[in-house]
Amino acid sequence: MSQKSSPAKKSSLSPVNTLTNTPSEKSDPRIERTRRQIVDALLSLMEQQSYQKIKISDITNRADIARQTFYLHFKRKDDVLLDYIDEVFDEFYQDIAGHIEASPDPDPVISTLLFEQWKNHARFSKLALAADIQHLVIRRFQNYISRTIGLYIRCHIKTPSDPDELAYVIDYLAGASWMILRRWVDSDFSYPLEKLSSLYSELNRPGLLSVLQRQISG
Repeated sequence: MSQKSSPAKKSSLSPVNTLTNTPSEKSDPRIERTRRQIVDALLSLMEQQSYQKIKISDITNRADIARQTFYLHFKRKDDVLLDYIDEVFDEFYQDIAGHIEASPDPDPVISTLLFEQWKNHARFSKLALAADIQHLVIRRFQNYISRTIGLYIRCHIKTPSDPDELAYVIDYLAGASWMILRRWVDSDFSYPLEKLSSLYSELNRPGLLSVLQRQISG
């Protein structure tokens, strides 16, 4: 913990500090195949029992791999889920990068792509919700919102006037995005995607763009 009167610690999620976050490089096909086996094994187990009760040995038995093989790819069970979450977010990032690069006033379709991505991974979305791992998901939301805003900064701002302000924006968007997504998944995606995307964009887009523009003129 910081001592009294010491400067406040900069958020590790500030866009300025996360510009180097990039998708995982493509690995050897054999490595990817083994990682996929492990992820699929965990998801299969999560359909049958509580996430908290699943052990590494359960995953390796279901994946039909040695325990040592698991640890060549992951340090712990949570890392398997994070690997899948990263895959979902990386797909989303690739989909929206062109829209952000094209204009300082990005197309609202970004909101649609966000929710569409999670609906495309409906099985995982439902399992993640049931497993009560929101602390993992929100942390990843923070990382990828930071990465997305970082791309916007590189393309349209260069040097933000108030990085600390952006850190608060990231935290707000991460929490709000997760809670809206959580309600939608819990309803089995019953609310129309178009209406949800429009609502999300209406709630967040004007304020976010206002803050980003202020970063240019501040």
